[in-house]
Amino acid sequence: MKEYFWNKIPLEYFFVVIALFFGMRMVFVNPPWQTNDEDRHFYNSWYYANGYFEPESRDKKIGNPLPQKIIRQVDRFQGISFKDNKIDKEMLDSLKNILYEKTDTVFYNNPNYSTNPIGYLPNIIGVKFGELYKKNPLVVHWWGRAFGLFAYLVIVFYAIRITPVFKNVLLLVALSPMSLYQASSITYDTLCNATTFLMIAFFIKWLLQKEKISNRELGLFCLAFFIHIFSKPGYYFTPFLLLMIPSEKFSFSYSKFKLIGLFVVIIMLPKFTWAAYINSLHFEGGKPLQNDFLFSPSQNLAYHLKNIPEMIADLFGNVLWQGKNWIIGAIGRFGYSYTPLPGGLVFSYVLILLGMASIDHDNNFKLTRMQRVVSFSLLLASLATIIVGLYLTISPVGAREIFGAQGRYFIPIIPLLLFQLFGTIPNKLKKYLPLISILVSIIFLYKTVSFMNETFYFGN
Repeated sequence: MKEYFWNKIPLEYFFVVIALFFGMRMVFVNPPWQTNDEDRHFYNSWYYANGYFEPESRDKKIGNPLPQKIIRQVDRFQGISFKDNKIDKEMLDSLKNILYEKTDTVFYNNPNYSTNPIGYLPNIIGVKFGELYKKNPLVVHWWGRAFGLFAYLVIVFYAIRITPVFKNVLLLVALSPMSLYQASSITYDTLCNATTFLMIAFFIKWLLQKEKISNRELGLFCLAFFIHIFSKPGYYFTPFLLLMIPSEKFSFSYSKFKLIGLFVVIIMLPKFTWAAYINSLHFEGGKPLQNDFLFSPSQNLAYHLKNIPEMIADLFGNVLWQGKNWIIGAIGRFGYSYTPLPGGLVFSYVLILLGMASIDHDNNFKLTRMQRVVSFSLLLASLATIIVGLYLTISPVGAREIFGAQGRYFIPIIPLLLFQLFGTIPNKLKKYLPLISILVSIIFLYKTVSFMNETFYFGN
């Protein structure tokens, strides 16, 4: 059988080239501090890069000193309405000449002081290298973005390499416009998403392989879950896919019980480490979002439990009202989520993902009914956790509508969603799948970068 060049070169190498080229384009074409909450993530990365691991309390405010010129430059890019106002590229270029001094600071009230540093590790390293190169807010910001992208490349490269099937699905998910947009920004979503893809890859590899799972690989899986949990809470169920793997593939007895116990311990680690450290400082901290609303997950839960049928109706109603926007946001929604990709592009990408998930498998392997039940149950649990979590935590007490829910929150469970289609259509196009996924990624990312450039800027 004739072997084409796209079958001779491992798919993970195509991933690196495509992700590096378009990811670096996004580092610069995405307006500064325009990814959701990127200003706060940048401040946290800068703090940790400069040794500010303990917040200070001044005049009932919690935070740390921050160079004034950083704050001024960041503030300049907040709240831009790109329908009425675009960024002048010449103005942006002139900002690269402004240097900041670490002695010229003001106290910045940081409402996210309790966010642990592990999720920012690549960005922290980038900020540090950026400062060595040039103490300019914009330049340091770009360095922070670039190192987040580099970490994403390494982790997802390994994920695509180790999985025997579903490679094309992982590539398309990891190179979706929104996934790469997040990876090219300063945010803990980068490590959260990448480690999710890696855990899915390990799971599929172990599910299909006949030999026992090595302790080394299991250790890497647990390390990925550790980084994942410390990066962003709320995505607890993906590791439990290992319950679908036959017990005899593990080299220790009572494997399922021991794995459940181990995963529970990992899930609890942030609470008893970084969160415990912050709580030991006895700071009340800043209030998230608007100060004219009351935000309290415990009070919100108590309020809604008084009328459980109404709470259930609210949750289903939010899925119906906001579901379309969540789907769009999971594929491509930029500039503080104000600027979605054209609907045709989003719809096409969704169809391609669904189609690829149906055929990118091994014809000789079939999931059992129980395995499908476990997988689907974990998917429902993941969806419920995200939606209910948003309903209780980022929405004011008593609100019936979920405030600020964005499609990017669902990126970590997209592979689990697509896995439900695993093996549903016979794979008769195996030799062409890499070419299809490569071309789809290049075409959609090219259109995405062009769209962002035209939408956000004027000038040469």
